[in-house]
Amino acid sequence: YHSDREHFTQIAKETGLSRTQVEYKFNRFIKEKIIKKFMTIFNYGALGYSTYAILLIKLGKFSSFNQFTKKLERNKNCISWGECFGKYDIFMNLIFRNEEEISKFLSDIINEKNEPISDYLIIKPHMAEFHSLKMFYDNKKPLFPITFPNEKEKKIDEKDIKILKILEKDNRTKLIDIAKETNLSAELVLYKIKKLKENGIILGSKAFLDMKKLGYNYSIILLNIRNLSEKIKKEIINFARNEKMVNALLLSLFNPNCVMQIFHKTDDELKDEIRKIKDFFKEETIDLEILLATDEDKINTLPLGIQIY
Repeated sequence: YHSDREHFTQIAKETGLSRTQVEYKFNRFIKEKIIKKFMTIFNYGALGYSTYAILLIKLGKFSSFNQFTKKLERNKNCISWGECFGKYDIFMNLIFRNEEEISKFLSDIINEKNEPISDYLIIKPHMAEFHSLKMFYDNKKPLFPITFPNEKEKKIDEKDIKILKILEKDNRTKLIDIAKETNLSAELVLYKIKKLKENGIILGSKAFLDMKKLGYNYSIILLNIRNLSEKIKKEIINFARNEKMVNALLLSLFNPNCVMQIFHKTDDELKDEIRKIKDFFKEETIDLEILLATDEDKINTLPLGIQIY
């Protein structure tokens, strides 16, 4: 999950299995679609997309769900989406160049006559990070930021973009196959990937897992903390990074000003996690809302219309 380009030999060493056992299990995970995709994590700020947002949508008629979500899969701003249950029907992870793009996206959705929406909530975090799956692995693994407020756009060429798009589809694509698809030498492909990493455009990689098949459910915790001081922010970040079930944290200036994504196996595990959060904020005034959700149905970490320099 945490480094899907890891060699089988290294995985065997870390797990105490033979290389043959690792390869067999790996291929079985793919065949059974426990591993749905090998993802590349990008620095959106370096690609000119500095604004990240989560959008929660309540459809006017649930009969429009399939038609609505099909459009999301083709949208250049939608990284991923999933179904949720409760006040809203759909959640979306979105990335934009600027506020103008956000306004146009919202206007197009709100004014859509064929799939009308009855309510929505947009969350624009100033800080957002995705964590390793701490219930699977004890060692510290890198956090993946998704907000880059001070990042400058980097210059990339057409070949760089082709390489990025290939790696988005499958991060384990072999160098020789990337070379064939881009009409470059394997040596030049390796050099370009190395430079994309050095320039902070490629941040890392991970496997996109079907958490339901592994027995996990997914919930989104929306919090509004009345007195969100800098001290409390630091404490929340530390809490989320160390809490076993928390997979992501977002902090925003507006209500809700804190969002946590949680994986849990049972309702009791979810209740225990809510108790921990309430206990953590026992001296603060908070509003808390829970959205039960499916894990992302589709994910495209590079849906953007990147410019070529």
